[in-house]
Amino acid sequence: MDQQSALLERPAGGGDFARLWREARFDGMECLNARFQRHSYAPHMHDTYVVGVITAGTELFRCAGVDLAAHAGQVVALNPGILHDGRPADDGFAYRMFYPSASLFEGALEEATGRRVAPHFGVTVFDDPALFAAIGSLHRGLEGRVSDPLRADTDALRAFTLLALRHGDLTGRLPAAGREPAAVRRAREYLDAHLDSPVELADLAGAIGLSRFHLLRVFRAAVGTTPHGYLTDRRVAHAKRLLAGPLTLAEVALSCGFCDQAHFNRVFKGRVGVAPGQYRRGSNPVQDTGSAAA
Repeated sequence: MDQQSALLERPAGGGDFARLWREARFDGMECLNARFQRHSYAPHMHDTYVVGVITAGTELFRCAGVDLAAHAGQVVALNPGILHDGRPADDGFAYRMFYPSASLFEGALEEATGRRVAPHFGVTVFDDPALFAAIGSLHRGLEGRVSDPLRADTDALRAFTLLALRHGDLTGRLPAAGREPAAVRRAREYLDAHLDSPVELADLAGAIGLSRFHLLRVFRAAVGTTPHGYLTDRRVAHAKRLLAGPLTLAEVALSCGFCDQAHFNRVFKGRVGVAPGQYRRGSNPVQDTGSAAA
């Protein structure tokens, strides 16, 4: 059963909210953002994994014959084919859930460990603040529909490998990341050359001859941030230079690889502290008022 069918079996009641969508770039993975005060799930199972975070309240559920409770701040992970239900405690609950296929996990872990394996989660509910943050960030980013494939792929690879390696009952250790200064230099050059266009993590990794996972590890070790973080910083720096010129804000946004002006405003303000228009007025007030030198 997919999650949409589970929702329809007992439709949400008054005051409840549920939004479900699918991500084609992640093997059609279903994603659910929901808040339930009344809705309860009938017993059901999925062909996929169930992975997510409780963002408020408490969900009560019976899983493989065991009664469990998942509280705000906790992570939930179920293996495929596990019978479970779900209902709100007195205070209701809100959660963000993914339904990733086994092949999605296997592909990520093959890059991380060199072995194509699927995780098995022996514990269903657990505390892991770093993982909670990683899953939540990925989910919010995908729901926001920002057209940023490098961020989406980076966040997804990090979240799912982190989950599997920490809690997935896998054997063996990660190989050493090693030092790859030439590869990191080529990666930075590639990103610098693509400030005005979307960047796929797979294309970046392929251009320098590393797996996506290995690239993320060595790049962060050398630069202190992810390729996405580096690219965003470079785009903002380029935007600052363009804001001193005649281009409109929308033209600056497109020239720096942002999908639209709203995306540009949000990212620029997050890095600089002021919106692009405010920055332009502060750095070039004569141009912005429309006056000209005599």
